[in-house]
Amino acid sequence: MSIQHRLLALVVLAVCVPLVRAADPPKPPPARPEFGNPAFANPDTPGLLEGKPGDAANTVDIVFLKQLAIGSRAEVELGKLAGEKGELDAVDQFGKHMVDDHNAANSKLAGIARSAGVELPKELDAEHEATRRELSSLSGSAFDLRYIDSQITDHQKAVQLLIHEIGSGQSAKVKDFAAQTLPTVAQHLEMARAVHDQLTGLVPPAPPAVPGK
Repeated sequence: MSIQHRLLALVVLAVCVPLVRAADPPKPPPARPEFGNPAFANPDTPGLLEGKPGDAANTVDIVFLKQLAIGSRAEVELGKLAGEKGELDAVDQFGKHMVDDHNAANSKLAGIARSAGVELPKELDAEHEATRRELSSLSGSAFDLRYIDSQITDHQKAVQLLIHEIGSGQSAKVKDFAAQTLPTVAQHLEMARAVHDQLTGLVPPAPPAVPGK
């Protein structure tokens, strides 16, 4: 090869090599969300692609809202019965307290359920309906004791339900509601136990208030 040909080849290389290096590298294939999603959840799940959980209700949230709604509705209906049929004044007052507190709780619960897209039951379940029918057939001290016994059982279940939601729910709004409700339900449980102690003679009933004192 002549000197002229060699010089020409060097010039071509000098021009072409920078052009090749300056070319844009091939783009990688678009990322697929399922590769970072071991559970293969729907990529449209709120918050999934941002790397943090969304506020959508999971199964625990849905069951919690429905069960709490049934129980709280029952508290209102049974509390009204206690106000009508309770013999001991403490039972009557406890029933009225349940009506007031659970009516307020039911309003908040309905709003939380709407925001979570959960439709709440409008009727009692078979267990609470059976309790309501049984209490309707009782009177006097038999009513008082059966009502308070059912209240202790129901509030124990409610406490467990709330704790489970706080630990296993997904929706932040629903979990916050459960956390805010738990102290009130625990207080109701202690109140029911105190009334039960009066009914069984463990604690004497409080004397009636004297006007002016």
